[in-house]
Amino acid sequence: MYYLFRIFYFLASIKMLSKLWFVVYYLDFFRKPIVFKNLDIAFPEKSKKEKIKIAKNTYKNFLGFFEDIIEFKKNPSKYEEIEIIGEEYILDALKSNKPIILVTGHFGNWEITPKFIVRKYKKPMAVIMREIENPKINKFFKKIRSNEDIKLINKKSSAKEIMKSLIKEKRILGVLIDQSTKNKEAPIVNFFKPIHFNPAVSRLAKATKAIVITGFCYKENGKYKIEIKKPKIFEGNIQEFTQWQATEIENMIKRYPDEYYWFHNRWKDKKELH
Repeated sequence: MYYLFRIFYFLASIKMLSKLWFVVYYLDFFRKPIVFKNLDIAFPEKSKKEKIKIAKNTYKNFLGFFEDIIEFKKNPSKYEEIEIIGEEYILDALKSNKPIILVTGHFGNWEITPKFIVRKYKKPMAVIMREIENPKINKFFKKIRSNEDIKLINKKSSAKEIMKSLIKEKRILGVLIDQSTKNKEAPIVNFFKPIHFNPAVSRLAKATKAIVITGFCYKENGKYKIEIKKPKIFEGNIQEFTQWQATEIENMIKRYPDEYYWFHNRWKDKKELH
């Protein structure tokens, strides 16, 4: 797996990987069925032809995003070319001096958002991440993702470590919240269909009175944009606040379906609702 990754990295570094997207698409016998299963769940109204087009564009886009991650690492001035939409929301949140949680999903090029934020707003971040099973690949992504202003927190870390980063160190906490959860006590929300959805951000926001911002990094007409949505402070209940996050992510997916990471098995085949 590591050597295959190294080949991908080399091709990405010379901007050839995205040009070979069709090879990856046609040879991917493992993830491609998951992609189409997810598309069937999310877009039952779309034709087979439309879903194939989305799937092909998804492969092409994400291979291109990998190229861009390497390019931005080599040439940080590229961050200055990113357009930000809804900047007033993050500026107001920073002025408030309250804890800030940035929620996003596996959408667009989420990898470049933290470095954009720390460069532009001079505000350190902590990002909750899942460890990659292959240690060599995991080491590579840690190197790409982190620096002195971006602290990586293992998803399995204690709540104490997360609270320390958010409250004591006053970092913006970045969370990808859209993966499936094994917690059957999690609230059931509508995310294309009724599903258990991770309530971690809702509970943290309730405990800390943090400002929760949803934001998305995507590419449109060859140019990156980071779109910040109107933030919220916890109110109502865990169910409602979690539904709000799921809806924000779903709405972006509907706008740009071929920029979503359809490769994860988010909607399991087994019975999820009890």
